[in-house]
Amino acid sequence: MRDFLNLSIEVSTELQEAEKQLDAQFIFAIFPHGTGSDFRILMEGMLPQHFPNLSKRKAIRSLAATVLFRIPIIAQIALYTGCIDARKQVAERALSNGKSLVILPGGEAEQLMTQYGIEKIYLRKRKGFIKLAMKKKIPVVPVYVFGCNDMFLTSRLFYKARHFLMKKFGVCIPFYKGLWGSMCPFEVDTSIVFGKPINVFDGMKGDEPTKEELDHSHQIFCEELEKLFEEKKKAFSYGDRKLEIY
Repeated sequence: MRDFLNLSIEVSTELQEAEKQLDAQFIFAIFPHGTGSDFRILMEGMLPQHFPNLSKRKAIRSLAATVLFRIPIIAQIALYTGCIDARKQVAERALSNGKSLVILPGGEAEQLMTQYGIEKIYLRKRKGFIKLAMKKKIPVVPVYVFGCNDMFLTSRLFYKARHFLMKKFGVCIPFYKGLWGSMCPFEVDTSIVFGKPINVFDGMKGDEPTKEELDHSHQIFCEELEKLFEEKKKAFSYGDRKLEIY
């Protein structure tokens, strides 16, 4: 499947250098989620090549929705691929134990709003991961996946009803179809671009960020993610697209 999607990973020079530190630790914030974040599992076997230090220490964990750990077989797959429950206390414990986290901050809301051919992410109200990084004094790395929103044709049929179910029960039901109308994605070149680490905790005066400090750091992250998108979109044949941040 990696070959089918021509999956590639690009890591910034700044991140490569920072990753060499013995106690290197990051929160990788990936956008967009896409209809199923297929890339997340596919990139697992490629991480040792790009993050040798973290991989050698077995220090990378991915946060996954709590509901997935309640579904037989799916839960086992999640655990096998290095996922842990996305609950706050679980994430904090992992960071306290020296782990780096791969997270998709847009979550179910972003998954549901995915539209074929449109670069749209849900970030304006997603500040929890920034707050966590500030509290634990861990750099946040903006990551963008080019090709993610072109893997499947999507439908907005019964969108309001599905949005209600998502809000009420935390269950996302995306309507989509891929190759020959199946759940197999289209053959789309997919590139995962890791930006430079952001010390979102710089300038924080206490152990917990104030609302103003949090808002400021969140804004910096939004700007850096958009900058990453703009700098790289032409190289990956998405020069005509604009990133929509909700």
